[in-house]
Amino acid sequence: MKTVKNIAFGLSGGWLLSLYFTSTAIVYALTIIGVKKAYALLKCASFCLMPFGKNAYTDFMSHKLGNSLWAVTLGWQAALLCLVFSAFWYATVLGAYLGSRYFHLAQYAISPFGTKCYPTDLLGGDESAVAKLRSERNFEL
Repeated sequence: MKTVKNIAFGLSGGWLLSLYFTSTAIVYALTIIGVKKAYALLKCASFCLMPFGKNAYTDFMSHKLGNSLWAVTLGWQAALLCLVFSAFWYATVLGAYLGSRYFHLAQYAISPFGTKCYPTDLLGGDESAVAKLRSERNFEL
């Protein structure tokens, strides 16, 4: 069922977001400084193609400068595109589930650096990605 949802998400606009992040990653990779940022953008592009079965936790404060520059220059465009797709799918009768994924993706698109993705099958029924990070880091977020 997860595969069917990922295919539906990809056909409903996920491929467009993935293409946006991939092309931006190529531009970042052309500079020596941006290679590490290009890797983070490629992770975001793969998340755009297959978001079901994964849960992303965005940690804006881990890369303050990189996320701030990204949000001001290109991140707001990616987040706005995600929000437009989310609004479109929320307006349809059966698209609320896809709309919620696009809304979740907008948070990832505004600050992709320092974001951790966890497969949802590794998380328990009552556990979230934030709880998983708390147990890994041994402190309260």
